Amino acid sequence: MGKIGRSFSLLGSSLGVLRRDPELAVLMLISGAVTLAVSLAFVLGFGIIGVLEGGARDAATQIALPGILTYIVGYTIAFYFQSAVVAGALERMGGGDPTVGSSLAAATRRIGPIVIWGVIAGTVGWLISVIQERSGPIGSIIAGVIGFAWSLATFFMVPILVNEQLGIGGSLGRSWDLFKKTWGETVVSGIAMGLLILLGILVLAALVIGLAAANLVIAAVAVAVIGAVVLLVATSTLQAIYVAALYRSAATGEVAVGFDQAALAGAFSAKRR
Repeated sequence: MGKIGRSFSLLGSSLGVLRRDPELAVLMLISGAVTLAVSLAFVLGFGIIGVLEGGARDAATQIALPGILTYIVGYTIAFYFQSAVVAGALERMGGGDPTVGSSLAAATRRIGPIVIWGVIAGTVGWLISVIQERSGPIGSIIAGVIGFAWSLATFFMVPILVNEQLGIGGSLGRSWDLFKKTWGETVVSGIAMGLLILLGILVLAALVIGLAAANLVIAAVAVAVIGAVVLLVATSTLQAIYVAALYRSAATGEVAVGFDQAALAGAFSAKRR
């Protein structure tokens, strides 16, 4: 219960950061727009090439290659903007006042490792999804477990790549070490975020159903679309801020500005030697 209480307390403090710096959510919104635009460009580009070649390529090349590249490139772009959000959150937690420009500049300074890791993580994610889709029930479960373990082991990769001068291998080892120190809060945060998303979905569904019942169909559709975007952007940003807060406290022992000192101290004091 202590871990659960601390995790919800940290989420509340993360929400406070989001309220003070809504530009962090703007970064996530830009990320979604850029990722969508680039993905559409890839799909259309490969489609035009396929038409011009008149079906000369085999089906695997026509379908699989565009899908792989679109997934990896989209993932890498999203990872870059996520890094910018984390950089801005770390700036705020250090007492600064982040902007969209300062956050992007911080991520751009580490663009090399960020892009490399985005490609690696995107490839691993794609491979796991392929295994889940093409294997039987047991294989799908095994792939799911591997994916879950991978997500935990790489939980702190974003703030490490942004804030520390380490290569990919060193960053991965560092992420694993920090996860072992904070595994309770890391796992509970996933559950807490899941509950928060579920609550948001239920509220949104209630609004949409209420509008539809009142024969306000256009309004219901508009609320559904806008609400879904807002919910996705807000929860993604909140998760990035939470990761930044856990990283700062676990890596440096410093309590982030605006965060509950007792909650963060309780999260790690018993684990330090």
